[in-house]
Amino acid sequence: MSILRPAPAREGRSAPAGAPGAGAGSGQGRTRRPARSALGMRRPPSARILSLPSRLTMWGGLGVGLVVYAVFGIAPVLGNIAISLTDYSGLAGSSTTFSGFSNYVDLVTSQRPGFISSLIATVFFVVGVTVVQNVIGIALAHRLQGQGMTANLLRILAFLPIVLGVTVVGLIWLLLFDPSDSPGTAIFGAIGVHSAFFGSDGAAMPLVITVQVWQNLGFTMVVFIGGLKAIPREIYEAASMDGVSGWRRFRAITWPLMAPTVSVNVLFAVVGSFTTYNLIYVLTDGQFGTDTLGMLAFNSAFGTSANLGFGAAITVVLLVVTIVIALPLSALLRARERRILA
Repeated sequence: MSILRPAPAREGRSAPAGAPGAGAGSGQGRTRRPARSALGMRRPPSARILSLPSRLTMWGGLGVGLVVYAVFGIAPVLGNIAISLTDYSGLAGSSTTFSGFSNYVDLVTSQRPGFISSLIATVFFVVGVTVVQNVIGIALAHRLQGQGMTANLLRILAFLPIVLGVTVVGLIWLLLFDPSDSPGTAIFGAIGVHSAFFGSDGAAMPLVITVQVWQNLGFTMVVFIGGLKAIPREIYEAASMDGVSGWRRFRAITWPLMAPTVSVNVLFAVVGSFTTYNLIYVLTDGQFGTDTLGMLAFNSAFGTSANLGFGAAITVVLLVVTIVIALPLSALLRARERRILA
């Protein structure tokens, strides 16, 4: 005996007259019901995290920040690129003509020699500062991360040079290594070494790197201290119980877990070194093998030739070189973080 089942309703069949939603095909007369989840529970209405005044304040602040960045960040870069395509000198009464890419062509030809040697000096300066500053910075951070009075005093002394002006820092080191009469002359003279120091082709660049590292070492140290304090103490305690200590603990625990901090300090050191010219100007004026790209641009724009167009072209090239090196380096450092911390 078969059981008769009601046939399913066909699509497009109109609802009964008294049923909800009955009416014209346009949907008139239908009532919207609250959405239900899979369990039949009514979903609460969505709530906004920020009120309208808060959102207006947030977007207004963001807009002001973008305007300030556009005026003082993007606009000068675009203006500098435009000047690099001219022979603008900045001298009163001088005419300015559009020269196209002639300034960029002169960089790599014999018309204006010095670009290749400045590029080599820049690479040497950046590598030297980055390596020395981070090695000494992590060593100081490891020794001065405590809370004692001596550690606090030494941290202040290490950080003090960064708050001094570039001119003050340069004059201090020029007085310390004055070839005629200075503590540096007396110390090196006692061991039979006599040099012009900042006036020597062999000693000027290492001394400039030393001054750059000395001035910015405090910042690097503070960042490393923050990274060290972020490592859980339990990891070191477990390592000590397993007999891991000293250099092995640093290599297996501290160094891998500080990967994000290392990335920050390396990028800051690289970009900061590429854009440094004022300290070199105070110490050597770009002479004796310290003529980096920043100094070459400054001397070309404001030196005896007073060719702002050519100096602007050098700064554009310096910007491109910095971006070409910084972006892949950042990607490599981030990939290293993910590989180590995965």
